[in-house]
Amino acid sequence: MESEISSWIPNNPVVFIKNMNWHELIKYSTVQLRKLDDNGMPCGIGSGCLLDIKNQRFLLTVFHVPKKLSKWCAQIKFNEEMQKLEVLFLNKFSFIADFSEDRRSIKDVEFSFHPIRSDFTFYFHNRNWEGKTLELMERPVFTLEDIDEPNKETYYGFSGDIQPTIIPDLNAFETNLHIYHGLKYDRFQNDMHYFKMPENHPGHDLFYGCSGAPIIGEDGKVVSLVSGGCIKSNEIYGCNLQKCIRTLNHFIE
Repeated sequence: MESEISSWIPNNPVVFIKNMNWHELIKYSTVQLRKLDDNGMPCGIGSGCLLDIKNQRFLLTVFHVPKKLSKWCAQIKFNEEMQKLEVLFLNKFSFIADFSEDRRSIKDVEFSFHPIRSDFTFYFHNRNWEGKTLELMERPVFTLEDIDEPNKETYYGFSGDIQPTIIPDLNAFETNLHIYHGLKYDRFQNDMHYFKMPENHPGHDLFYGCSGAPIIGEDGKVVSLVSGGCIKSNEIYGCNLQKCIRTLNHFIE
């Protein structure tokens, strides 16, 4: 199921990778992550995106989603013939550490990555409660050229699955797609990018599951990954993606 929380959309959308405009790029880029319990059932959700560096493909997210656990998978698509959901089971995510501000200790950076096969493909697969496919689209893969610093002249947006519901009788797991546009960059603080929302913050429940989703500008550039938000200050904040990507790129052979 799909819901669009903000209706702000550019009048003349520019076409980017895979012939997608800004609205489509936001909608299709987010990879759905699922945490599994001991019985293999979903018990947590998160988001990520795909990035190619030096002929290698990585699944990116923020550290607080998988943390240092291995019971996560990435949703590929629903297999109509087998009537089962295809997923990629993941090992532990890798992460980056950095010095604290006083340089007396080491802290985990809000960024994680997981290598996957360089030709691996994920899909946006929207199905209704009857099991009918409404839309099937290959998810785009970003490159280093798509990563940039945020600026105050550009509008930004992101998407992610929210409101997870388990239906035991049907052995089903249901979510709603949340699409949010109209963010404006405000500042860089404590190694995080902060964005002001175009309307009052609707509450954290309407963003739970979006952590790790790429924040994409109307220029098609990815500037951060969603990390959290603040109701009082009406903000969404994300990781310092540029620094993390530079570090990752440096150590890849």
